[in-house]
Amino acid sequence: MNAPQRVGELDRQKYLGGSDVAAILGISPWRTQLDVYLDKIQPRQEITDPARLRVLSRGKRMEPYVIDLLAEETGLQIVRRGERYLDAEHAFIAAEIDAEAESGENIEIKTVSPFKAAEWGEQQSDEIPVHYAAQAMHGLMVTGRAVCIFGVLIGGDDFRTYRIERDEETIAAIREREVAFWQCVQSLEPPEPSSVGDVLRLYGSKDAGSKVEASEEIQIDLIALRALKDDAARLEASIAQREERIKLFMADAALLTMNGVPSASWKTQSSKRLDQTAFKEAHPDLHAQFCKVTESRVFRLK
Repeated sequence: MNAPQRVGELDRQKYLGGSDVAAILGISPWRTQLDVYLDKIQPRQEITDPARLRVLSRGKRMEPYVIDLLAEETGLQIVRRGERYLDAEHAFIAAEIDAEAESGENIEIKTVSPFKAAEWGEQQSDEIPVHYAAQAMHGLMVTGRAVCIFGVLIGGDDFRTYRIERDEETIAAIREREVAFWQCVQSLEPPEPSSVGDVLRLYGSKDAGSKVEASEEIQIDLIALRALKDDAARLEASIAQREERIKLFMADAALLTMNGVPSASWKTQSSKRLDQTAFKEAHPDLHAQFCKVTESRVFRLK
């Protein structure tokens, strides 16, 4: 195998990288194939969500510390950090490796919320979330190396290491999917939508006015959905009936107890809401000026 080419800064729109592979394979918890496709063909959108920016910023600041922690805990000698490589076979495939060991391992660093700790298995195993395993295998594919070590800091003090070994069959499948995906990008053929969000991004909120015949699979879904909605309606009626009996029993009481233990409350609370009708009557011009028309697609069973 030819050696990968080490490069400087990469324009992410011109390459498929490790952060794209899970979505391309349909296993990302955050992005779909269409998200990646649109990222590659549209002007890059800057991240503006403050919460997301804080998470990314903290992760970046923590990365050098976790690399040092990994070196201290494992004895690995770190020789490079944050290097970028181009695939030896396809110039549109690239990988950025968090760190590299003198003994030849790729190193990936993750800072993880303690609420996600259960997704990570026994230390020194390969029991990691599948989307991260795909990223690791992509990096091994590009660099030609045999092993990827994960240094994972969960919360602030739970440090773990994991080991992913190169699997040629998996790498061949990843390469095939990435090549096919890039061909779609080059020919401006978007992937099939895999979520309702994808449908709305592709077609917008306005329907085309056309009709489509249900497949056998969708007919089964329709029949099941009707039955589920009937069940839901019966449950909602039962819920409303029981809630009303409880409220009648409580009368003006704020708290209902069972064996002295609070079980329900019916307390007074206040809120301020704009009286649209009164505002329109009092200020018709202002109401018209600030009235916003929105469109959405409403799903109903017939």
